[in-house]
Amino acid sequence: MTLDAMDWVWTRAKSRGNARLVLLAVADATTGPDATARMGTAEFMRRLAASRSTTRAAVDAALASGELVEEEPAQGSRATRYKIPGAVGYVRTHRATGPESGPVAETTPGPESGPLPAAGPNPGPSTGPESGPPAGIPDTLFGTEIRPPMGPDFGPHHSPIEGVSEGVRERGREVAVIPEFARPLVDQITAAQIYPAWTLAPAEWVIVHALIKRSGPDMLAAAAVQAAQRARNGVAHARYFLRAWQALPPAPAPGTIPAAAPARPASNVIPLDRAAPRGRVAQSADYLAEALAAMEAQQ
Repeated sequence: MTLDAMDWVWTRAKSRGNARLVLLAVADATTGPDATARMGTAEFMRRLAASRSTTRAAVDAALASGELVEEEPAQGSRATRYKIPGAVGYVRTHRATGPESGPVAETTPGPESGPLPAAGPNPGPSTGPESGPPAGIPDTLFGTEIRPPMGPDFGPHHSPIEGVSEGVRERGREVAVIPEFARPLVDQITAAQIYPAWTLAPAEWVIVHALIKRSGPDMLAAAAVQAAQRARNGVAHARYFLRAWQALPPAPAPGTIPAAAPARPASNVIPLDRAAPRGRVAQSADYLAEALAAMEAQQ
């Protein structure tokens, strides 16, 4: 089942970057047709060869994509049980191998016959344990750790999302690079005079991209403003908003009518400019005064 789950991730999953590595790590740990595995943060860090913050962001991105779900939360010494829904019951397509899948080598007749040495151009270096894991599969999944060369001439071939990068070094300092899909959200927050740092990691931009699709930039901007107003010392980094954004509901369907506001309770206070009704005693006194005045007028 492990190979079936990994084949599903390689051929069917839409997640990219570190989120895809999280799916591969879970698929590598599955043992049954339910495509589930228990893994903790430390295990993810070991398999991804990444820091704790980067690992957590990658797991959140995989969960936000829906291709990984948390079936049972961690409890005591038991780690969280994750599930890859798309890989449940998935069976990979077996590719034909052997003489029937390629040209048959020439043989010599006789009891000691066997395949003749291949002639022609050099077929290339042999593959196997000495040549490393197959191309495209992370080295950490095979129990080894081979780090790529570092330096200004090396880097990732592409970002998880088109136009996303963690930041650009300019004369020793990090400058935020905002992807185009996040510009409306960032502009609304900036217009509200809230100026956090936007140097997010690629995996975190993946989360923001998924949340914008789910809830919309207006809802995210309003929640960010509210969170900034509640923060005692202000908001120094946009990473502060991620947890609050993940708790928001999806955007309402087009044409949804807002619920009516509850009616305000009636007040028991009588306005000062409204005269109170006169009682019977006061009305009788007025009637007597009018009668006496009429009698005096007749005399």
